Amino acid sequence: MRTYLMLQSAQRLYAGPGDLLAVTQGGYRNDIEASFGTHAGGGVIDISIRNPENLDEFLWNQAPAMVAALRQSGFAAWYRPPDAFGSGSPPHIHAVAVGDRELSPTAVEQLTGPHGYFAGMDGLPPPYGPHPDPYGGPVVCDWMREHGYEQD
Repeated sequence: MRTYLMLQSAQRLYAGPGDLLAVTQGGYRNDIEASFGTHAGGGVIDISIRNPENLDEFLWNQAPAMVAALRQSGFAAWYRPPDAFGSGSPPHIHAVAVGDRELSPTAVEQLTGPHGYFAGMDGLPPPYGPHPDPYGGPVVCDWMREHGYEQD
């Protein structure tokens, strides 16, 4: 429920043509190898960047605004381009709910590990990353600091 409420908040902030509630992969998924186990717990989602009015169209230019709204709502979020994890991997936004109590160990690494959000990186483990965060680093709210999250 917390993740869903955070998504609703992000959608209100975003107010663009995309749909941040268009989740393509949620949490508690142990069967998806390509996600490095990040989706094995709660609070981790992948979001479509397709145009809800025309599903054949991708909203490439909306990805930065979508990521910004998710970050303002408490997610660590990054755009993942097509083929980022091998041929045929779809473009999407990957988001981790900061502070979720049921995150998998690899999702926690995407927040606090050396390749993680609070280290100013893109959350990708080798061999796919890490790379500096293309969105300028984390949004750190007071409630995050109160829970021990800080930017490195």
